Amino acid sequence: METEPATSSRAYDAWRSLGTFIGEHLMLIVPCGVMIGILFPHVLLPIKPLVPTFFAIMTLQNSLSNDLGAMRRALRHPTILMVTLGIVHVAMPLLTFAIASLLFGAGSPTVAGVVLEYSVPIGASTIMWIGMFSGEIALGLSILLVSSLISPVTIPWTLELLVGTTVQIEALGLMGSMAYMVAIPALLATILNEATHGWAKRVAFPATTPVSRLLLPVIVATNATGISEPIRHLTPRLTAIMLVMLGFAVGAFLLGMFLSRRMCADDDGRFVSVSFSCGIRNVTAGAVLASQFFGPEVMFPAIIATPFQQVLAAVFGRIMSRTLKRHAT
Repeated sequence: METEPATSSRAYDAWRSLGTFIGEHLMLIVPCGVMIGILFPHVLLPIKPLVPTFFAIMTLQNSLSNDLGAMRRALRHPTILMVTLGIVHVAMPLLTFAIASLLFGAGSPTVAGVVLEYSVPIGASTIMWIGMFSGEIALGLSILLVSSLISPVTIPWTLELLVGTTVQIEALGLMGSMAYMVAIPALLATILNEATHGWAKRVAFPATTPVSRLLLPVIVATNATGISEPIRHLTPRLTAIMLVMLGFAVGAFLLGMFLSRRMCADDDGRFVSVSFSCGIRNVTAGAVLASQFFGPEVMFPAIIATPFQQVLAAVFGRIMSRTLKRHAT
């Protein structure tokens, strides 16, 4: 009679250990996922339609630690939210436009691609990374949802102002996608946590954490299939664009960490949330818009950001963890 509980306990410990192992080795696992997506796109393409559902599952799992009180506290401090949105939707488009224009020439299709990539809303995977590195889920959700809601207005305005291009955004499609991947699962998880008086946070959240961490490399690898073809046919110009986009991606994380440390000096959870919100964009939205309204030269900067964001999220997540541990000691 005592064997069965002991076996169950060992299985549960092994399950939790698997999640811990993945979390501790993200800096290796995420680049491997990118490489698999580039090398074997034909294997992963059948999985691609499932990626939004995988995102929804991850949002649901990470939001099990959220509650209505945390949401209210996040919304009581709109300054952090507004500054973060200012970085994402104003500062980064202007900075990338200015630098790209100097490097590639004003009016270049590459400049349009760079501006497009830094005009799209914050990526849904932000919540996944915030949850993985113990950020404030409620603040991350608030920033993500507002960014997604305003993007049908901000994207056309930004493109028209900076590159003189007029596009029409399918607002309902974008909002529906965000609702499916982020808003609905986050709301369901929050309601479950409230209804169970914190049981979801205490028990269900740690028990299901390995699910999110197992889905992460699958999502990264599947999204990386979109850059398989251009990576296999790199030219010197495309290589230069790739390096510039890497620099922009690093700069976005550094800017987010710098400003969030000053805004959230006494709140590590908010520091993590703002940092990831500044660094991660909805690359899929950028690629879709580029394919609908522009040519291949515009699409490449948008698509090539896919591997950088996830790899850098793992790298900067580890840096943030070490920084916070030093401050704690």
